[in-house]
Amino acid sequence: MPAADQPASERPGFDFSKSRVLLFDSDDRVLLFLTKAAVPTNPTRWVTPGGHVEPGESHPEAAARELFEETGLAVDVEALGQPIRSREFSDERAPGVFRTNYEEWFVFRTPQFEPLSANWTPEEHIDMQAHRWWCVAELEATAETIEPDDLAAVIRNELAGRA
Repeated sequence: MPAADQPASERPGFDFSKSRVLLFDSDDRVLLFLTKAAVPTNPTRWVTPGGHVEPGESHPEAAARELFEETGLAVDVEALGQPIRSREFSDERAPGVFRTNYEEWFVFRTPQFEPLSANWTPEEHIDMQAHRWWCVAELEATAETIEPDDLAAVIRNELAGRA
């Protein structure tokens, strides 16, 4: 989750680089966290585990680290494989202050478990409101804010690729 001292992106043209993980359980449900944005103009929203790439870290290394920090699940970097998606976007870090972001997305499958908060940052203990394992139909039917907007389509595409 965003912190005041986020590392700058090593990717030219972007302020921040991030890694995210679609964490599926054995019933094809995906784990999301309900997070409160630091900026009032950004809504509270459901997001996948993930966060900033630290200096000298690769995207897969960041994905594995963030997954452990946010859920307690330790995975080998190699188990994440190649990214399934990349995306570029901007967001508001402070009122009227926008920054550019580059993300790479990975997939991991695991039996469903209860995420642990032991490795959360102080900011995450404030920002992380809840967690939930969602099926794609629930994501498509909810009126709650999901980030990114096309997450259900990304999940459907990933599930179709397994068939």
